[in-house]
Amino acid sequence: MVRLLLSRLGIPFERIEYDIDRGATRTPEFLRNKNANGRIPVLELDDGRCLAESNAILWFLAEGTPLLPAADGEAGRWLRAQVQLRGRAFFVGDSYSIADIALYAYTHVAAEGGFDLGPFPAVRAWLGRVAAEHKHLAITD
Repeated sequence: MVRLLLSRLGIPFERIEYDIDRGATRTPEFLRNKNANGRIPVLELDDGRCLAESNAILWFLAEGTPLLPAADGEAGRWLRAQVQLRGRAFFVGDSYSIADIALYAYTHVAAEGGFDLGPFPAVRAWLGRVAAEHKHLAITD
């Protein structure tokens, strides 16, 4: 989901893969310099600081853009509890935002986890709208 937002915002990035099965995020160097809790993703900023946790990274990158709706109103309610998609184009009204990016990341691969979205036409339609967004990037790209 971080790569999707970076792509949408037109921010160039380099993807660095860590072999978590071989403990690459548990080395003393990674724990000291990247993320003390040994988890990914990690966004390394130009000044060398690192920001961890997907949602924190999304908020950081989206700040000051139309993809971060005001924290009060509908967006604030979404942050406290996910809303239904009935009668709306995206999770926060009619505008594509980080709410959609965060939820799309796992929802669009639900079938791989054995979850059938067949009975949920509103969710399937929403997935299509997100996939049609400018600079869309699939999680598998």
